[in-house]
Amino acid sequence: MKIKLITTTLYILFSNLAFAGGNIDLLEPEIAIAENLEQAISENYFYTGLAYSYMKMNDDTLNTDITGNAISILAGYKFYRYLSLEGRYSTTLGDVNVDNIDKDWDITNLALYLKPQYSLNELTLYGLLGYGHTTLDNGTKHSENAFQWGLGANFSATEDIEVFIDYTRLYDDNGFDSLSTDNDTCFDSVNVGISYNF
Repeated sequence: MKIKLITTTLYILFSNLAFAGGNIDLLEPEIAIAENLEQAISENYFYTGLAYSYMKMNDDTLNTDITGNAISILAGYKFYRYLSLEGRYSTTLGDVNVDNIDKDWDITNLALYLKPQYSLNELTLYGLLGYGHTTLDNGTKHSENAFQWGLGANFSATEDIEVFIDYTRLYDDNGFDSLSTDNDTCFDSVNVGISYNF
């Protein structure tokens, strides 16, 4: 008798759920997650850019500043909504300034960065984490490989064109390839430019 009562109750309950449209689709959250992931991955493209760079080398012990106006070219690939891989090459144009004296020297930097980023509508904040090769040529070439990092932001002017500004630390260590033996030497660069998304 009890078994018949339980069976009848369950039958009535499930019949009412079906009649009242009680079918619950448990796949909807999974589909939404998959669609969001697919959209994030699909936001990938190549981009290239050009920038004006102000490069500076400072030797704390010698109290020497070496500065120069430079041009930077960059190319990258955004392979995920929050991550890009970017390469940059910078070289000074004309003379560099050594403690207010112009000299026919050159500063160059070649680097590859991993670029984490986060977008807020048209504004994107990003970091640069990578490895680079910095060279100072004062008649003799002095160069070092080092970890490099930076912070920046870009603004979407159009669907394909972005304007950016960032700061990069190119080198920060004791000595720089026999140029200064045990002195704390650092290279910095401030960059303002434009990029185009393909």
